[in-house]
Amino acid sequence: MPGPRLPGPAESAASRRGRHCRIPLITGRKPLWAPLRWRWIQATYPEYLEELAEVSHAGTGVFPIFGEHGPRDSELPARWFRDDRSHPLVILHAGRPAGFALVSRPRAPARSAGPRPPEAPDYRLAEFFVRRTDRRRGIGRAAAALIFSRFAGRWEVSEATSNAEAVAFWRRVIMAYTRGRYDERVADGEVRQRFSSIDLPR
Repeated sequence: MPGPRLPGPAESAASRRGRHCRIPLITGRKPLWAPLRWRWIQATYPEYLEELAEVSHAGTGVFPIFGEHGPRDSELPARWFRDDRSHPLVILHAGRPAGFALVSRPRAPARSAGPRPPEAPDYRLAEFFVRRTDRRRGIGRAAAALIFSRFAGRWEVSEATSNAEAVAFWRRVIMAYTRGRYDERVADGEVRQRFSSIDLPR
């Protein structure tokens, strides 16, 4: 059953640049939009969890099972909206919700841990989901590019090594977005891509 149509607030500059993709992102900067986003994400999140369970029993298959906000469960989206390090986003296609994303800012290290490493990421893509009925249309690729551009800085995206499809998808997306200017490492059962979305050639 298709989700409700949500009215869109003012687009970000990145959304305007990508308007031909018809995928504006609800930013939620105004309190008016937060309840709309929360309700839709909360209703869709079980679908996301079911799909992750299909991919891998050892983990999510897309992102580590323990994300920036703890283990994934049905109540997790509510915590996103209470955490000032979280940026929950709804992906719209033709004015209709097609998926969601969660941009997370890592915690600052404790003073006893010393200064923050200069290569540490400013943002992580903690969650990213496009509904099956809206796939194979370039929606995920275009939405990811808009997110990276809107949150300009050092990025880290990770996938479970067991999910070859997810690894291939993010390699294609990040390769195209950065034009090959990214670093990739494999550690602890994850493929991790790091790059900067500042001053990229366009």
